[in-house]
Amino acid sequence: MRLIKFSVNNFRAISGGLENNQINFDGSNTIFIFGQNNVGKSTFLAAYDFIFNDKTPVFDDFYRRDPDKPIEFELELGVDAIDKAYIAEKQENKVASFNKYLYEDSVIRIKRTFVLTIDKGKPKIDKSKDVTWNPVTNVWDNSAFGSIGLITVFQALMPTPILIKAMPSEQEIENVVNEILASKAKSKLSEDEFHELTEARDKVKNLQEKMYNPVSIASYQEEVNNHFQQLFPDTTIEIEDSDKVKWTEDKFGKKFNVEFKKQNPDGSPDTETPSSYNSIGHGAVRSAIFSLLLMRDIAEELPRQADRKEYLILFEEPELFLYPRLLKSLRELIYAVSDLNFPYQVLCASHSPQMIDLSKRNSTLIRMVRNVTGTKLYQIKDEDLQEAKEAKSIEDLKQAMYEVLRFNPYICESFYADEVLLVEGPTEEIIVRGLLQKINPDKDLFIVNCGTVTNIPFYQKVYRKFAIRSHVICDTDKQESGIPDDFGNPTFAGGIQNSIYNEHLLNCNNIPRIGGLLRTHITTFEVAHANETVDILFKYSKDDYLKSDGKPYNANKYWREILEPNFENELRLTAPIISYIEEIINFKW
Repeated sequence: MRLIKFSVNNFRAISGGLENNQINFDGSNTIFIFGQNNVGKSTFLAAYDFIFNDKTPVFDDFYRRDPDKPIEFELELGVDAIDKAYIAEKQENKVASFNKYLYEDSVIRIKRTFVLTIDKGKPKIDKSKDVTWNPVTNVWDNSAFGSIGLITVFQALMPTPILIKAMPSEQEIENVVNEILASKAKSKLSEDEFHELTEARDKVKNLQEKMYNPVSIASYQEEVNNHFQQLFPDTTIEIEDSDKVKWTEDKFGKKFNVEFKKQNPDGSPDTETPSSYNSIGHGAVRSAIFSLLLMRDIAEELPRQADRKEYLILFEEPELFLYPRLLKSLRELIYAVSDLNFPYQVLCASHSPQMIDLSKRNSTLIRMVRNVTGTKLYQIKDEDLQEAKEAKSIEDLKQAMYEVLRFNPYICESFYADEVLLVEGPTEEIIVRGLLQKINPDKDLFIVNCGTVTNIPFYQKVYRKFAIRSHVICDTDKQESGIPDDFGNPTFAGGIQNSIYNEHLLNCNNIPRIGGLLRTHITTFEVAHANETVDILFKYSKDDYLKSDGKPYNANKYWREILEPNFENELRLTAPIISYIEEIINFKW
């Protein structure tokens, strides 16, 4: 099955409704969730692992331990011919009952709910309630996983979760290898070999019973407790058999170790450098785990089929313990699963803007925020970027994103902000950064240098998708501004300024309101600050902006020699840029 949508509500840090906490996987093989610390990003990763493995929640898994907020998981999955054939083989008598829950003959929706009650001060967790969406009646039917059950068949068809933790233990990398190879070994057994293995297992168990006589162990336990309970009468010691015989592990299978071998520049073995886990480092261990998992289907000798997803890799903070060059390499490896021929979907929870690449196809960015009503996800996909950039094709979009990133490789960092200021170019960027340090250095306002005024509408659309508040300062050029609107923003009848205004108006009317202030320099920044309305102390010298030293040089000179030394003067607001920045800093709806 292919994971299309996954929604979570009231599970640990996540709340606010299924509709607000939904990840849309359709058309995306690589998804990054980003947001501030402790907002619930990693909880999404844990949630899928939780439902797949049929886990039962504990008291602390419920949001704020609130009995009025049941835990909810909802899945929408794509069903292909292989899935249908498997169901027909395993549960032939339930094919018809399963098929009635498919809409468009290929999609099924299921939901699982857990309810918390407090009985005499003690928490009680009800058994999960599983329902399936009926596309004919448009209601949830009391039918678990399309009538075929989770453990029996459905689980075998869902993408298998593979969790890469932020701090893996040294043992985990070997566990990964052994689990993968053991799975392959089991799948290769013929019916006769399976029977032979079962007989061998039974013989070993009989031998164990003779070696470890249960009567003797029980007698030993009794005598131990006779002495122990003289000290702790309310506690007993129980000795339980934990040595369970497994098919392809320990007794019958092979145990594999993983070693890291260092090499010299010429490729020869480096026998002098230690290769222990401690010397390799967490970054190498996590990257090795990801590489092993990424090639899992090769080890299991599964045929690769386009758009069929067998695994969901849940990667927690992939950027940890990696320096920039390696981080970039890992990012490329993660995005490699966007190739439809790979049987993987990847869901990453990340704090690093360096992990994001807007130019990659079949990928999705999700901004996760917390507000007064709970958590909420804002998702942007290829088609959203294509629409925002007005690209005619995905290839045109890819080229446009390359150009954006070449000009401003730090643009993705702005996605972690709650408020941004869009400016045309380096002049405004240099001066605004200086002003922010003077006026309010603690103000969390991200300055976005758009490179040119024509790029501003694109950024406005992107930030609207992420519900990030955006302010704009731009030049009017040859366009005349009209009567200000109800929000006090200048209006324009034509040119790129009209597009900027229209996008800004949409942001102002958006729910939540994410439009800030739109302010303009009459003609250009330089002309506006050389105007006679600007006090002489703050006036921009025409001689300076006509020189060929370049805008960044002239802007820095204007800040260093004019604006900064005179900043405490009460006439500073005659300089438009100072007036605008003070307005923006103090802006509130």
